[in-house]
Amino acid sequence: MAFFIYQVSLFFWFLKIRKMASSSAVEDEHLTDSDLTDDEERSVEPRQEELRPETPKPSYSDEELHQLVGYIQRMSVLSCLDHRDWHERTLDIIRRWLLEVHEPLLTIYYDKDALSACLGIPTTCVSDLSYFRREPNEIFSVDGFHDEVNFGTLTSDVDGCLMELLDRLYAPYFRNYLEWNATLRNRFCFSLDRFLAFLTGMHHQISGVAVLYVPFVIKEMAAGPVDRQLVRSLEGIALYWTTQIRTLLGDDTLTVPHDLATVRDEFEFWEYRYEVIQGINDQLAQSDVQKVLLLLHNANSVHSPQMDCLIERAKQELLKSLSNIKYLHLLIEPCSKIDEAASPADLTKLLPRIIHLIRFIWLNSDYYNTTRLITGLFRNLSNQIIRFCTNQTKVEEILSGKPRFGIKICNAAIDCCLAYRGIYDKISKDLAQKQTQLAWDLDEGLIFNHIDAFVERLNDVIDICESMIVFGRLDENGSIPKPAFGGTCGEELEKIAESVEHQFLGTLNHLQDTSQAYILNVHRSDWYKDVGNFRRSMQKLEETVQRLIFNVFQHVSNVEETLEALQAMLFFSYRQRGTLRKTYLKETSKLWRMFSKEMDDTSRKLLEERRQESWLSKNVSTALSYRINLERLTWLRDRLKNAEWLPPVKESSPALVKFDSLRHEFQKEIRQAYEDWVVKCCGVSGDLCQRLDRYLIVRSKKFKGLLECNIDPSVLELCEQAQHFERMGFAIPNTLKKLYERFDVIRSLYNGIIHLALSHNRILSVLSERERKLFRPLTQACDRQLAPGIFKITYESELNEEYFEDGKEFIAEFQELVHIFKRANRGVARSCEKICDTCLLHFAFSGSVDMSVFQQQLSSRLSSSFDILRSYYSKIVELLSAFSRQFQSVEDEMSVEWIAYVNDMDDMLASSLMTSARGSLTKLYEALHCDEDMESAPVIVLESDVKDGEIVFSPDMNAIADMINGIVDSIRSMLDQFPRLGYKLKLPKKQQRQGFACVFREDQECSELMRSIQAEIGIQREAIAKYESVWNQHRVLWETTEEEFRQRIQSSSRTAGVFEGGIEHYSALADDVIFEDAITNVYFILVNQNALKTTILDWIEKWQALNIKMLLDHASNLMRATYRYMRRNERNVLKVPRTIRETVAAKQLLEQLLKEVPLKQSAFSPMLELFVLLHKYQVQLTEKTHQQVMGLESAWLHYLQVLGEADEMLDNEDSETKLELAKHGEKFKLILKEFLEDFYSKLPKK
Repeated sequence: MAFFIYQVSLFFWFLKIRKMASSSAVEDEHLTDSDLTDDEERSVEPRQEELRPETPKPSYSDEELHQLVGYIQRMSVLSCLDHRDWHERTLDIIRRWLLEVHEPLLTIYYDKDALSACLGIPTTCVSDLSYFRREPNEIFSVDGFHDEVNFGTLTSDVDGCLMELLDRLYAPYFRNYLEWNATLRNRFCFSLDRFLAFLTGMHHQISGVAVLYVPFVIKEMAAGPVDRQLVRSLEGIALYWTTQIRTLLGDDTLTVPHDLATVRDEFEFWEYRYEVIQGINDQLAQSDVQKVLLLLHNANSVHSPQMDCLIERAKQELLKSLSNIKYLHLLIEPCSKIDEAASPADLTKLLPRIIHLIRFIWLNSDYYNTTRLITGLFRNLSNQIIRFCTNQTKVEEILSGKPRFGIKICNAAIDCCLAYRGIYDKISKDLAQKQTQLAWDLDEGLIFNHIDAFVERLNDVIDICESMIVFGRLDENGSIPKPAFGGTCGEELEKIAESVEHQFLGTLNHLQDTSQAYILNVHRSDWYKDVGNFRRSMQKLEETVQRLIFNVFQHVSNVEETLEALQAMLFFSYRQRGTLRKTYLKETSKLWRMFSKEMDDTSRKLLEERRQESWLSKNVSTALSYRINLERLTWLRDRLKNAEWLPPVKESSPALVKFDSLRHEFQKEIRQAYEDWVVKCCGVSGDLCQRLDRYLIVRSKKFKGLLECNIDPSVLELCEQAQHFERMGFAIPNTLKKLYERFDVIRSLYNGIIHLALSHNRILSVLSERERKLFRPLTQACDRQLAPGIFKITYESELNEEYFEDGKEFIAEFQELVHIFKRANRGVARSCEKICDTCLLHFAFSGSVDMSVFQQQLSSRLSSSFDILRSYYSKIVELLSAFSRQFQSVEDEMSVEWIAYVNDMDDMLASSLMTSARGSLTKLYEALHCDEDMESAPVIVLESDVKDGEIVFSPDMNAIADMINGIVDSIRSMLDQFPRLGYKLKLPKKQQRQGFACVFREDQECSELMRSIQAEIGIQREAIAKYESVWNQHRVLWETTEEEFRQRIQSSSRTAGVFEGGIEHYSALADDVIFEDAITNVYFILVNQNALKTTILDWIEKWQALNIKMLLDHASNLMRATYRYMRRNERNVLKVPRTIRETVAAKQLLEQLLKEVPLKQSAFSPMLELFVLLHKYQVQLTEKTHQQVMGLESAWLHYLQVLGEADEMLDNEDSETKLELAKHGEKFKLILKEFLEDFYSKLPKK
């Protein structure tokens, strides 16, 4: 694909040259050969690339765009193009190319069967395509589209298409392009011819054909004078021809660097060479080539002699190729049989003929007779053998899990390779001696180096196969079990073996992934590194297995364990390379030595046992010991002999010989023991059958009431000894034969009596003396049943099965009754234990709860406990009733013992109920009681509050005491609901016990616990009274009335200190109340003080608010009085006196006010302290009062200013009065003078 893109790009470069021709012609018009050298041409600096302008956007109408798409559709030329194949997706890509002007190339092609298009070169392989190319950012016009666009068609033969296009179209065009000057045109055409020659050679070289390039102009050239530049161009082409032909003729050896060339490959190479040289000769004989050669010869070209020599040499090489083909053809048929061989072994039968044929070619061929070619031929034969064996080996199948097949086929391949070398050596020596005219001096190293490398690779595969069996447990013939080891370390050893297997499988998988393809490829040297890594990994695994084997055999202690360990690790012995098999053989030798030592130990042990006592007789014990040990050793010998998988070792034969000798000795000892026993039996005096005249059973003298078997022990001993020897295959002596014939009957009688006696004794042994008295009637009945065996039947009698069946049946019934009795006792005891463990009271809650919850939970627990006790009580009654029903037949004979037994059970039940009641009362007492040195743990919650001037509790102590006493009464009444067992089992009324409630009342521990509970209630009352006295310290808060509080405040000095002291007092009191816990422990009661605290805080808040209110009222009144005083006096002092009297009065008032100023100022500080106190406690003032407080200073200064003004006014008023009086006096004088004058004037005169 890359070559395809390269060729297309080159083609577009030629298209670009065409468009640049017109612009380049003007610049190159004045250039000649001397004007521009190659160095100068290279030194021309390229023009700096201009900045790319912004990409334009075409503006086509829908009709224009549709018309352009139609042009492209009609201009597309593809093989088998059908207009019905156009679909919308392809058309969308065409529209996109027309609108996106930065995309230079559009291609249209068939992708499989679908017509497709893309912007650029397609990424898939196509047979042909149509291309459309534009200049960067070129916008097509509808009218000039055909002139503006570059388009064409390319086939899959890109270089051929390009070659034809250049040769047939562009080359003639450029040769006749007159707008260029001659120099430029000739240089360009010369370069174009060289390129076409190279392109032609490369194009046909891919097809394996050498084609000479002949310019198309030669075919059209007429006779006449030839241009010098054309001759120069033809010389360049001829020079390329000489290079092509010389290279072709020099390639006379088959070279396959990384493959195995065979004889057929050599034959096909010479066939191919013949075809290529024949093609060259045919081309050289063509008219156009001859025309070129003639032109060069006429022009006296220096290349003409070279071409003549090459043409002659090509003819000679053609003859040589034909001869070699003729002789090599002799090897094709026998060598083809190699590939058809069924196995490597069959292949070796074909090799002698092939070697003789190669020798024939060597001797008779005119050209194929050099040592180099013959060595190569033998090397090709080696390669073919390697290729056949490689195909037969199937490495992939072997590594997938067929190591046995791999070992077999690899060994066969190795044998084949070695046989090939042996045949070659034998034939070469024989022929060298017979045909001395041509020595056999071939390079065997070159012939067999691949064979040797291949054999080494096969050995590597065998090593891998052995490792697969040893380390991976891979075997196609059967499943190799995982190694299993016994002992305490067995699991750990199995984990080590499993770890080895996992590591090997990982290595094998890595080998499959990386090296599987080239394991047998002798050309790949990578395998040496891989096999080195593999062997290092195997060495590590081998060391691990070595340690595993050492650890396994370190823990084995006998032949069986050693054999099992060897069998478990058998597959480790399959690996020939390394030391594993040697280690395995070493352990196998130890196994046989261990077996030999076992025989020695057995002999020594038997000799020691003969000096020890045995529970059997000496003769029988000796015979049995030798027989058992002989059978054991025989079993070990058989296991070892049957273990065919054990590899042979030198220690096995001596061990087997030693066993045969030991077996003979053991059999001899067994025979001697039997003969000694026979002598002993014959020495017994009297008739042995007289020892059977004894009763079957006798009462025991040592153990009262028990029975014993009355047989003579010597009878059983003799019969058993005879039985042992009989089983060992020896005859019974005549003196013992009659007694031994009755041995089965005697043994049956003995076993039956033993069974009856043991059953009888077992019953009595489990009964105490008191229980035996209870069961005396049944015991006497059993003795009557067994009486015939005690007083009548002897061992000489025949077997009386009815006697034994009746005895067994009666004893079984007796045993069942005793079992019911014991089961009833155990059931009653278990029920009583459960009753003892049953607590009637249970505090399921954690912490304290309300009294209703406390009472409800305890009542619920009492109810459920009563049901539990009722079930236990019912079970006890049921068990005793069931046992009582069994004694109905003998009830009259055991009344006293039965009554005592029932009363014992009843007392035990009463004790259990009392224990449960004590535990319950103790539980209640522990819940109420608290030690002095421990913090109390309250269980009941109550609330405290102040109502009607008193501290009250909800609920009160009387209710709590009644509730606790009610719980105790409930326990007593619950016990009274259970009847006594004597009443339930209908004992005589006089023999019945009093009720459980009476027992509860009379029980000292219960009475003591109830008194303790009452004492705890008393302690709680005292604690409550003490708690109440603590809170009564604040009773003044709720006992004081509002009137009394106001009188107490008004009777005080009502200074800021007084009010602040009251505020702080109530605040501190409130803090103390708040800091008190919301709940507090008062012995076993948890008091909720929230309501009490809230009530007290409400009282505190009330008095605090009243105190602050009185403070505010008092301060506000003082402030208002001060302002009234200032306003009144300001008004009074500012009145202008109209008379002297008023003046005098004003002066007196002013003097009085001035005297009061210090007094009034001294009262300001206490008054302002009241307002500071109000501000401190953030008491809200009225707006008017706030303004008065803030304006007090300015108002007082204004007041003082008014007093000053009043003083000044009064002083001024005094001066003006005097002047006015003087004025009025003068006026009065004038008036009086006028009056006097008028008076005197009007007086009558005398």
